[in-house]
This record gives sequence, structure tokens and C-alpha cells, in this order.
Amino acid sequence: MKFILYSLKQALANLLRNKMVNALCLGIIAFTLLVPGIFNYISFNLERYINKLSENVEAIFYIKDESDSATIEKLLQHIQASLLVKEVGFTSKDQAQLKFAGEFPELKYILAEFDESPFPASIDVKFLADARNLIQIESFVRDINHSGPVESVQLNLDWARKIALIKKFASFAGFFLSAILMIVSIFIIFNVVKINIFYRRDEINILRLVGASNWYIKTPFLIEGLILGFLGGLLAGGLLLLTIKAFPLYAGFVYHIIKQLIDFKLLPQKIFWQLLATGTAIGLLSSFISLHRFVKVRPD
Repeated sequence: MKFILYSLKQALANLLRNKMVNALCLGIIAFTLLVPGIFNYISFNLERYINKLSENVEAIFYIKDESDSATIEKLLQHIQASLLVKEVGFTSKDQAQLKFAGEFPELKYILAEFDESPFPASIDVKFLADARNLIQIESFVRDINHSGPVESVQLNLDWARKIALIKKFASFAGFFLSAILMIVSIFIIFNVVKINIFYRRDEINILRLVGASNWYIKTPFLIEGLILGFLGGLLAGGLLLLTIKAFPLYAGFVYHIIKQLIDFKLLPQKIFWQLLATGTAIGLLSSFISLHRFVKVRPD
């Protein structure tokens, strides 16, 4: 316990000794995590919106006029047997005509020109709410569309498909920028710890002479990097929350366009904890690499 308190005390002393350098390091870590945090937040909201769209995925299969009732019944049973399907309904030609007349009473005079219903019979299908099934649903709809009695199909998946592509782009761009910025951040913390090692080289030499172990010498520096990374993640979380709150105020036009896709209210806890964990890991890893290279002590 005394050793932990000693290491923590030394780490805090190191941080306070080089306030300017450590403040710069902290800012770089925060910016490094803020950029991927923004892309992660966008991807999170797009995924949420895709899930919302998947709750209302429907398809309408229009039946050929020459199809007999037995063929249609067989197709209905085939559709109902799918695990993707939530609900199936059949609309006959006459029912379609009545529905049109009810929704557009001002156009009834057009229907009077036909001896029978001009509308095709249709099968209405509602699918289960699961965004992971979107590709399977599209494949299922294609198979049914190619079956004999089906003339055409209407599927309301265009928006979900486009948003999924945007999400993939945001995820890729976020990953690419994250990789570059994290390398920069590790390099910065690496050099900050190296500077602190240089300032304390006399103390380190004395500790070597009195027989201090590797971990006794290294632990304060590791804790220092850990604290820098943790505070950087905490600051990044605060900046991301500030960005979320400020965006609707200072980018009103864009906000009104994308507010259906992105919820500018709260920062998901998952993303906040990811920022803290990533920042802490970056700080610890940077310190470890720096110590491994610049602190040469006797083997334990």
C-alpha cells in the first residue's frame, strides 16, 4: 500500500512539475479521442435509426391477373413459413378497388370507366424488427419476386440501404483517422514521459544504486501515463458532450436536415466509457514503451 501511495505521489509530482508540457499532452490526447468519438457517435445514431426503420419493413407483392387461387394460396403459405415474416395479408382486386375509392373519393369517376377492378391483387408482408435481417429480407423478397404468380414488388428499404452505406463510410473514416491520431498521441506521451525521465535521471541513478527493483522505478511513470490518458479521455468525453449540445445552436440549417438521423440530446454511456478506456490504454501503453526504451535498470 505504501508503495502505491509513493508511486501515486511521485506521478502527481511529475505532472505538476511540467505543467505546460503535460497540459499540451492532455489537449492532444483529448483531440485525438474527440475525432473518433464524433464518428463513433454518428455511427451509433445511424445504427439506431436503421434499427428504427427495420421495425417498419414491409413488402407488397403484386399478383399477375391470370394467377389462380390455388397458386396464390401456395405462395401465401410459402411466405408465412419464413422466419423473417411477422404478418401476411392478402388484398384481392375488388378489395384494392374499394380501398382506392375510400382513400381518393374524388377519383371515383375514373373507376366507373372500367368493367372490373383495374388494380392487381397483392400480398402485403410485414417483417420482424431486426436490422441484422435486412440483407436476408432483400434476398427473400428477390426469391419471391422471381416466383411465377408475382408480377412486381414494392419494398420500403431504400432509406435503410442508403443510411447503412453512410454508416459504413463513417465507421471507415473514423477508424482511419483514429489510427493516425492515436499513433500521434502515443508518440506525444512517449516523449513527455521521456522528458520526465530526463528530469529525474539523478534520482533514478540513486534508486539503482540502493537496489530498487525495476517496478519500483517504473511504476510512478506508468501511473503518470495512465493519469494523463484517463484525464484526456475524460476531457474528450466532455468536449464531445459540449459539441453535441452546441451543434443545434450553431449549425441550425444542417441540424434541421439531419435531426431525424442523429439525436443531439445525450452522449451514450457506451461511447463515454470507450473514450475513458481508450485514453487510459493509450497513456499506459505510451509510458510502457518509453520506459522500456529509456530506463535501463538491472534485471530483477
